[in-house]
Amino acid sequence: MAEGKPITYGFERPYHTFIGEIILFLISSMAFYLACNPKKEFIRNNLIQKILVKVKFYEINPPIIWAMGLIGVLIKIYNLSKGGADYGDVIGKFLEGLEYLMFAPICLLFPSLLTIKYSQKRTVYLYCAILIIINIASNKRHLIITPIGTIAVLFLLYLIFNNLKLTKLVTPLKLVLGGLLLLLSLTALTNLSTAMLHTRSTMLNNSEQRKNGDKLKAFEKTLETLQNESLMKRLNNSKHKIDRAPTIYHQSWTEDYLENFMLARYANLRITDQTIYYAEKIGYGNTKMQEHFKTSLIALFPSPILKIFGIHFDKSANEFSRGDLLSGRGLGGYKITSHLADGLATFNLWYFPIQLITFFLIFKLLNSLVIISSQTIIYAPLGLMDVFGFLGKFRNANGITNDFAFLIRGFIQSIVTYLIIYHLIRFILKTISKNYKSSI
Repeated sequence: MAEGKPITYGFERPYHTFIGEIILFLISSMAFYLACNPKKEFIRNNLIQKILVKVKFYEINPPIIWAMGLIGVLIKIYNLSKGGADYGDVIGKFLEGLEYLMFAPICLLFPSLLTIKYSQKRTVYLYCAILIIINIASNKRHLIITPIGTIAVLFLLYLIFNNLKLTKLVTPLKLVLGGLLLLLSLTALTNLSTAMLHTRSTMLNNSEQRKNGDKLKAFEKTLETLQNESLMKRLNNSKHKIDRAPTIYHQSWTEDYLENFMLARYANLRITDQTIYYAEKIGYGNTKMQEHFKTSLIALFPSPILKIFGIHFDKSANEFSRGDLLSGRGLGGYKITSHLADGLATFNLWYFPIQLITFFLIFKLLNSLVIISSQTIIYAPLGLMDVFGFLGKFRNANGITNDFAFLIRGFIQSIVTYLIIYHLIRFILKTISKNYKSSI
């Protein structure tokens, strides 16, 4: 590996991990093929897509995109000022679900994907820089990654969509310079990640502080840490000591794998290894994991709906992650888990057919974010705006529970809220401007 570590760095269940992940990969590939095989006529433009065409789901233009971006930024700033949303906070949870709108203008870097024209790309790059600064204040590393990751995924999609070679767009010299700039940026972002983790450990080290802590003071603390050379040196030296002597699972929970925080979030097989260790410890098909899975499904429904059906459910009692429950090392730490270990710990070997079905349904829904016309393929703006979020649904997080959350609530909620905002902005723009073009 690039950091000089074996791929099995720190592993305690390497064979279980790789065999299990290979099976999961084969299952996900089969689900994708069955759900999205373009050779099958019944897959092309299903009923969902035909309905979405009628409500203009696939239409967009630059004014609406910028308006959505502004709404997203305002929501993000508001959420930073209020802290995290509690369970049962309908408005807070609703607004958190709209934060992806702030990434909408990034799509204007690749307007052909939306079949629109836009040339003021410098403005978009400036906007991206502002986004990163705002997201640093949240002290959440994944929000710093998201603008960069969104650009990268959209660029790759742009190359594939237009059947272009990278060398035709970028000269070898620019490619080398870009690579060097990327390495320097990753170093800077890694240092920033270290400073943010230090702030989290000193100021935001529990769920209560993460919700109600002063985000501005946390931001100032992060900047102070970055400017403190001696402290940064100690923090980095501490990381290197961990790399030389990886933590053993029975000693404590660890997410250490790669030094680069961006790669560690999306290429961390050690999480799978570690969570399999704990799944074996509590036993596959664990009753406690099954009971929590059931309560997690109930918690997916909004509190007002539960009250209508006479269900009194205290969602605040669920303020912990599946990883917390699996590890048995205290609740409220929001430890991440893997699909594989979470599934086995909950359903035993039945996990694999259950995962096949859920992946099939997920890919079916995601496929509706693309529509095939007689001349071209049209991407839904929502899919491009939140492309990194959709991609992130398959990373280590809250296990198969996240898949059910997407199927039961996440997908339909994102479609409905997006359409409400789209048509509201469209109506306002048509009202205030006679020259406004309402179609693509």
